[in-house]
Amino acid sequence: MSAAPLRQQRPIPRQRPDQRAGAPATGRASRSAAGARPSDPQRHLRPVAAPEQARSLMPFMWACILPVVGALAAVLLINTAMAEGAYERRDLKIEIAALHQEAETLSETLEANGAPEALAARAEQLGMAPATALGFMSLSDGIVLENGK
Repeated sequence: MSAAPLRQQRPIPRQRPDQRAGAPATGRASRSAAGARPSDPQRHLRPVAAPEQARSLMPFMWACILPVVGALAAVLLINTAMAEGAYERRDLKIEIAALHQEAETLSETLEANGAPEALAARAEQLGMAPATALGFMSLSDGIVLENGK
């Protein structure tokens, strides 16, 4: 649309009574009524606003749809990653529980084998005899001292 103000058009001049429709015009009156001269201001070319182009709604539509689709894709990816992490966490919890159970079993076995009665029974199986006297061994000399002597 043009920023220039629109010109008001002049009213169309009336025909004089001596001029009839269809009759050839003569003289000065005929020139003004039949057609305007090129110097007449009504005949000058004037700028006309170009018709407004129909604007496409596609850019606006894409500007609205792309963030929504992007947000949905991000939510889907985050949800998938969280679900995968939850399955991995569950598997690790099961593995930890199994390892705790195994550690408990091994600890009970160690305590049972470390009891004095169990050690004595195992020593007898290996052919060892109980000591009749207590003694000490000197590591620097390699001498066994009985009764602390």
